[in-house]
Amino acid sequence: MRLEELINKNYNRLNENDLYIWQYISAHRKECEKLSIDDLANHCHVSRTTILRFSQRLGLKGYTELKVYLRIDNQTYQHKQTGLELVYQTYHNFMDKIKEKDITHVIEIIDQAENAYVYGSGSIQNNVAAEIKRSFLEVGKLFFTIRSMNETYAFEEMMTSRDMIIMVSYSGENKQIIEFAKKLKAKSVPIIAITATQDNTLSHIANESFYVEVPNLLNPLGPRHEGLVNYFILIDFILVKYLDYHERKMTSDVR
Repeated sequence: MRLEELINKNYNRLNENDLYIWQYISAHRKECEKLSIDDLANHCHVSRTTILRFSQRLGLKGYTELKVYLRIDNQTYQHKQTGLELVYQTYHNFMDKIKEKDITHVIEIIDQAENAYVYGSGSIQNNVAAEIKRSFLEVGKLFFTIRSMNETYAFEEMMTSRDMIIMVSYSGENKQIIEFAKKLKAKSVPIIAITATQDNTLSHIANESFYVEVPNLLNPLGPRHEGLVNYFILIDFILVKYLDYHERKMTSDVR
């Protein structure tokens, strides 16, 4: 039985992390043949235990047996999903999931905050933070951007439970952002987390969290490519929900 058949057979048992691991393996078949369980865990930004559980959910004894199946698969594998197909499927799946998500509490946190802040833990995340600030300026909500970890010490002193912050992190495991989040949590500052992995420390600390599926593509010309479109889909989705929320409030006030 091929790996795709095992995935389909056990699909209902797989969680978001499992599907992300499979997405990575499917896009990097030959590379994953040679990866240790720890190496694969690092590439997927999950723990080695998560990789082991993924293998077991497929009905396999462990990671070693998964690699055997992958090696056999690669010897006969004829169809390779193109980068375009992977990107399209990832974006399509994310839009279906975000459409069903109830984010009423997220909107209330943003709307009721006296001061709103946004912080990104890396260069890509800083771009996402800048887009959040730009988008919400259109609706009269100002987000103060925390541009570096050096600035967090000053901001954590002035922030109160009447404020809120959106934290954007790839893995949600950065030690500095976790320390910052814990200090704000102790002050009852509402936190909204946006991460590219589902089960992580930051999402557990936050009051609300979003998991953004990011397509990872092998890049023959340089470092792997990580699609950013889903971040901007999420921002637009939150913004539209924010507009709907205020439209309902205005309609209610008129009545």
